[in-house]
Amino acid sequence: MTANSLDKVYSFADAKQLMATQLQELAPSSPESSYQDAEVRRIEIPVASIDLLAWLSQQSTTTKIYGSHQTGLYAIAGVGEAVAVAGDTVESFPAIFARMRMYLRPQYNHLQFYGGFCFDEKNRNREWTSCGAYKFIIPQFEVAAKEDKMIFCCNVIRHGEGAKKIVTILEELEKLRWNGKALADAPVNLMSRRDQPDYDAWKRNIHEILSEIHSKTCQKVVLARKTSFNFKDVLNPWLIMQQLKKVTPNSYHFGFQFEPKHAFIGASPERLFVRCKNGIETEALAGTRPRGKSESDDNRLKGELKSSGKDQHEHTIVVDMIKENLESLCLKVSVDHQDILSIGNGHHLRTRMKGLLKEEVKDEAIVQALHPTPAVGGTPKEDALEIIRDLEGFSRGWYAGPIGYVGLDQTEFVVAIRSALVLEHQMIVYAGAGIVEGSTPKGEWEEIEHKIGNFLRVINVGTNSRVRR
Repeated sequence: MTANSLDKVYSFADAKQLMATQLQELAPSSPESSYQDAEVRRIEIPVASIDLLAWLSQQSTTTKIYGSHQTGLYAIAGVGEAVAVAGDTVESFPAIFARMRMYLRPQYNHLQFYGGFCFDEKNRNREWTSCGAYKFIIPQFEVAAKEDKMIFCCNVIRHGEGAKKIVTILEELEKLRWNGKALADAPVNLMSRRDQPDYDAWKRNIHEILSEIHSKTCQKVVLARKTSFNFKDVLNPWLIMQQLKKVTPNSYHFGFQFEPKHAFIGASPERLFVRCKNGIETEALAGTRPRGKSESDDNRLKGELKSSGKDQHEHTIVVDMIKENLESLCLKVSVDHQDILSIGNGHHLRTRMKGLLKEEVKDEAIVQALHPTPAVGGTPKEDALEIIRDLEGFSRGWYAGPIGYVGLDQTEFVVAIRSALVLEHQMIVYAGAGIVEGSTPKGEWEEIEHKIGNFLRVINVGTNSRVRR
């Protein structure tokens, strides 16, 4: 269901009134109505331009989500839950995706689930309780942008005796606010920083992994670091997201908040895959250099990256594993020439791949085959995961897990790297480095420091420069 005239653009206040009218028309004639099969309706109303992050920040709803495409042409902000598919264990990928498909309808092209999976369900802790092992939602309300157009949406999904009543949705609609004001930068006082592991433990871990590589137990292990920043002030994750977007062009930006004072945000350069009907695209992203201070310095660093034997070896491991997994899913696969992806604070070796999926292959099989890639886990996969569990000393939660949206005709997942957990007065930043033959503790530590640099730039806006470490 849509507004009567898609040519007309409404103010947010007028769109709310029109949406209320259309919702009232959906009210069942019997208050005792039950729904054996899911009843799905979607209302879309064109609205004037809205600052999505500022809009999210103004809402009192517990659940909030945000996503914007790497191209910058598409973005969504959602609040509330029309329906959720979630669990504390990944019992079955086919069962999880089958539950989502129960609610998707071909007549609603833009009706999608948004969410993700944890990196490793065998290693989770209380910091990540609200996210679970996986969680996907269709928001109750969305504001979505596509190029220069924007729509305000309501998803009405009723299933079973406990289906949400229209009157409840109307009450939630009434609470939505938009005053047209952008988010204002707010100074924060940074009090302390803690790295886990610290540098001494990091050196020991790297040497242990190199020993495993020399003994041929594994070829590559991606070891992550958790850096906790503590502040005097309560943090606004959507303000951090706004600042992060300014310093991370050419990235997938995302944010998930499933309970108050607990948000997972990030700016990932890495797509896991996009499926459009029976076509699939994916990429290998591994090998890193920082951006230069000048154009000539930038070109020097890109040349250094392309000629680095260590980085090319690391990249080749990722390419070979993804290509092998893709060939098991596809009738045919093509591999592009290697190029360099340049983002806000770094350069990465990238190899893109395309394929035509076999008829029986669905999204669940793709996620299961590709995650985790050697770019965030290692190879062989299971051996690398065991080493990560033994050495890292913390739970990655959703960091480096597959996150994205699930639809009927199109599904897209990115790898949740360059990300942080925002917990009221604390921001926990995660980043990893690929350990291969030729790696050094100092070099990989500095690579991680470089990778968290965008968050350092964000929190240094108006911060106290004296930080206890």
